[in-house]
Amino acid sequence: MTLRKLLDFRRASLSVGYRKMFFERTLQSQIIQDELSPPKQSIFRSKNRGLPHIILDKGKHYLKLFLETSSIHGLNHLVADKRHLFEIILWFTIILLSGFGSLYLSQMTWSRYQSSPTVVSMDRDMFAWNTTFPCVTVCPNNYIDSRKLDIFLRNSKEENKTRLENFIISLANASYRNFESIPVYPDISPDKYIQLLVNLSVPFKPSLTIGVSNVALSIVPTITEMGLCYAVNSRMAVYNSPEYRDANRWDIINDDTKSLFIHPLDGEVFAQVMNISTSYDVYIHGPQEVPDISTKFQRSAKGYYMKLYVTALTVYTSPEAAKLSINQRRCRFPHENNLKHNSIYTYTMCRMECRIRLCLKYCRCIPHFYRRIGDEQLCDVEGLHCLSKYKDELYKLQDSSGKKVMCGCYPLCDDVNYVLQSNALQEWFLGTNLQWGMVTYPRMRYRRDIIFGFTDVLVAVGGMAGLFLGCSVLSFMEIVYFLTLRLFCYAQTSK
Repeated sequence: MTLRKLLDFRRASLSVGYRKMFFERTLQSQIIQDELSPPKQSIFRSKNRGLPHIILDKGKHYLKLFLETSSIHGLNHLVADKRHLFEIILWFTIILLSGFGSLYLSQMTWSRYQSSPTVVSMDRDMFAWNTTFPCVTVCPNNYIDSRKLDIFLRNSKEENKTRLENFIISLANASYRNFESIPVYPDISPDKYIQLLVNLSVPFKPSLTIGVSNVALSIVPTITEMGLCYAVNSRMAVYNSPEYRDANRWDIINDDTKSLFIHPLDGEVFAQVMNISTSYDVYIHGPQEVPDISTKFQRSAKGYYMKLYVTALTVYTSPEAAKLSINQRRCRFPHENNLKHNSIYTYTMCRMECRIRLCLKYCRCIPHFYRRIGDEQLCDVEGLHCLSKYKDELYKLQDSSGKKVMCGCYPLCDDVNYVLQSNALQEWFLGTNLQWGMVTYPRMRYRRDIIFGFTDVLVAVGGMAGLFLGCSVLSFMEIVYFLTLRLFCYAQTSK
């Protein structure tokens, strides 16, 4: 009898436990069930209330449903039953501060990704890469051919031949350094300045040799801020050549000839320009750059042999960093051109573009050695005299107070800078010659690479959201779900 009563009591207890477990459902399941089977309202009450009030009630109910079922921590406390007003205000303040902290730190992370996601590291295996052979640009100091000038003066209708001769010689040597020394001569249009100087220039045909077998370098005439110059081993000089400008070309030249690269196992490598007919200034730079008026140069008088020894400092960009935007990696490739007066980008050409903007701002004209676009005016002699008043600012790109002019120029992503190690200059009875090359090879180079990528941004932002609000990607998808599909289904069932 006692055993039977014990079994009956056990059976009754289990029955009560199952019933209790069945009726004690979770809050979210109860809410969903209530939504699927909404309580019936009085017909007379619905008729007495207007449509705006019904929509407002449904909106409050739907908002409460979202707050109660959202996986974002803390929202359910705002609409939980039997909550004091102080508790609601407290939780609202906590959620607001948590959201602000998450957004603030996430914005700092995104700003870091946009401004400085790259790092420059060093490679030290000097035998693992090739070094670009330095490019030189030779600018003759007096490149007007006296024979051509005499023929031009004889055929000219100008009565004062000396006046015209002085103007042409001054114009040939004109730059930002000496615009004020050009004599006034209004009879030649500024449009004819460059064509006149090119036609009267001395033929520059020295012999060019290099101590590498099966390699042939060429000399390319190019128009610079210093006048007509000649570049060797340059890939950018052709874009300012007289032929390129006369053809009014703006396309990018797909030149099959590559720059000359050398390796430490090659030993000492030199190139020579022999039998230069006049004194000259020589600029050493990378093959993907051009010199400007502020570039350092070495000068040689006529009848001297100059020997230049340099070493290289290379900066290159990894393929991963190259995929970033220009503002992120803070450098440009030559094809990423934003210049108006040049068909390709270099850092020096960008500085030239900056000088053009200043010339137009101060004197409403540009010097004759730039390419003119649109309705821009080339400077006559009076315009060049006007530019001489702002010589220091145009030359240094700094105002009178020493503040740099904001040109917005980024360096090249793949660039080579050369450091002059020694300069030997001696008299030479066999002509004016130039020799340059590399004896000491660089033992390191710089690599621009990603240190903070988009994956790091996602991890950091997700960590902030999880730390402050306890949410994840599914929480944000839940918001989208409640604003789209769930809202549509709720509106249909509420009709």
